[in-house]
Amino acid sequence: MKVLAIESSCDDTSFSIVSDEKSIDFLETINHRKFHKKHGGVIPEMAARQHLDIMDHLHKFTRKIDFKKIDAIAATYGPGLIGGLIVGSSFAKGLSLAEQKKLIPINHLQAHLLSPRLTSNLSFPYLCLLVSGGNTALVLVKSPKKFITLGSSIDDSAGECFDKVAKALGLDYPGGPVIEKKALTGDLYKYKLPMPLTKVKNCDFSFSGLKTAAIEVIKKNKNNKRFIENFCASFQYTMGEVFKNKIAYAFELMNKENIKFKDFSICGGVAANQYINGLIKDFTKEKNVNYHQVPLSLCTDNAAMIGWNAIEIMNYGKTRVNNYNIRPTPNILIHENF
Repeated sequence: MKVLAIESSCDDTSFSIVSDEKSIDFLETINHRKFHKKHGGVIPEMAARQHLDIMDHLHKFTRKIDFKKIDAIAATYGPGLIGGLIVGSSFAKGLSLAEQKKLIPINHLQAHLLSPRLTSNLSFPYLCLLVSGGNTALVLVKSPKKFITLGSSIDDSAGECFDKVAKALGLDYPGGPVIEKKALTGDLYKYKLPMPLTKVKNCDFSFSGLKTAAIEVIKKNKNNKRFIENFCASFQYTMGEVFKNKIAYAFELMNKENIKFKDFSICGGVAANQYINGLIKDFTKEKNVNYHQVPLSLCTDNAAMIGWNAIEIMNYGKTRVNNYNIRPTPNILIHENF
């Protein structure tokens, strides 16, 4: 079984061919970060135009495909920026009609949460920490169609916090990779920053207060020698401790509810951070739970995870396929299915 997939929910345009043998036959992701960097972040209208400009390239690619070997076409229908969602899903709809193939709408967040199963052998149910530019949540993944959110951010996402702090430091967009690089030579404990909600016994996150406190420290100390390196290290350490605290409570909750699981993973753009990966890996090892790190190419938005999600759904046998009814929906939640 093979699926042609399209992803266009934010600032990356991606297309891929994925098989049910966990093989990524083709993956091309065109990121527009250099363009968006000039504006200090993603402007929705401009992002949509960037996606539209890539459609001619995608059309030329599809003309080379033997569609006799393609079983379905999948596209992100939400959540995301409405312009990008319209561009990607409209192309997918037209292609599916032209080639008479099934069209499978995919929830972008569910695709992230299922992406660890594309490269590792995770058994349902498993726990997953989703951390990206738009979302932060701890989720129990029970099947390709059932996701239980244990907790999520009540304000800013982790990725947004990284980006805003990097901007305050005068660093490039996106902020996560730059902060991680600067932190390599810094002192983890130089600056003490707040760890919101870590004393609250639930799985919810809050990053707004941390972001505000971080920006205040930057304003007061930005001229100090080696400030950026030390601050980035302290900020990254704080983020890691917040994640570890909430994951620890999620483990307690699973034990309390007598829910057995043996696998844990982290997905989304922030999952590319090697310091945070190492911290969580060590924690899960102490708990005798298998840790599965998603490859860097599958951490950020990509079409391979969209195609894999479609395969998971088809194998699960409970899917709604409608060539004419894919509706871009920018604000859908993790548990919502088309």
